[in-house]
Amino acid sequence: MARLSALATTALVGLLLTGCSAAFGQAGASLPTAGDDVQTVSDVADSLVANRSSASQNAKAAIGVTDALGSIVRDVSNSERLLSGASHLSKQSAGVRGVLSKSLLVLNPGGGGISGFCQSSAGFSLKGIPSLDETFGWQSGTYSGGARASGDHGFSTWSANASGEAVQAPIGGLSLARNGSASCPMLAPMFSVHGATANNAFSIPITLTYRHGTLWNLSVSNARFAGGESVDVAMSSGPLSLAGVITRGSTELATFRTNAYGKGTLTITSSGAQYAIADWIVTATP
Repeated sequence: MARLSALATTALVGLLLTGCSAAFGQAGASLPTAGDDVQTVSDVADSLVANRSSASQNAKAAIGVTDALGSIVRDVSNSERLLSGASHLSKQSAGVRGVLSKSLLVLNPGGGGISGFCQSSAGFSLKGIPSLDETFGWQSGTYSGGARASGDHGFSTWSANASGEAVQAPIGGLSLARNGSASCPMLAPMFSVHGATANNAFSIPITLTYRHGTLWNLSVSNARFAGGESVDVAMSSGPLSLAGVITRGSTELATFRTNAYGKGTLTITSSGAQYAIADWIVTATP
């Protein structure tokens, strides 16, 4: 796979201009008779617990992947909106309540309509996901090699190989820190998340195309997560929308769908559980 709320959202975008199962198939479970070589009542209960645990783990992994991708789209979209002067997008792209984030983008104007850029971002959901008893966040960036190409008819294209970590911790366990100074290339992430009890490193080669500040197309190529997850996305037109599939090996973990402004739903395949996506970040159950 463009947006300040005084209640809970803090966003900093800097632009410095210089020279990325097993489940029961039956309607119910029958009790075994003596001598049956089948599941016992205890086996059935254990299986139900295992399935619930697996569904929770799938949800945690899928939320991490969605936020990792979303953090990249979110920051590039914010920057593109400012550069293109797309004030008409201010309502659709306003920062979402309940997410604390900080980001910085350094743009180096070049010739032929092509500019290099570096970017760093970190953030997390303040309320977390109570049903999972977890807060989810990210630390990501394009620390070198990013490029923005501006073209005719209001089009611009950003390409980057974004990397970082999707993180999680018990609700209330995460905080943000500023590490370094603005530069391009960045020798270290400008912002980081502290307090994580689990992380999932990632690398996401991504290309984003905008028209008059609105996301027009998105391409992800060979995204890699340390946990083995991958994500495929596709854009459709009329109206513009984004559809994604998150897998681990041959197993589908989840699907998601958003509009061009990052509002939508993440659905966990094994359980059918749904989570709201706002401003590209998973924020709550719908």
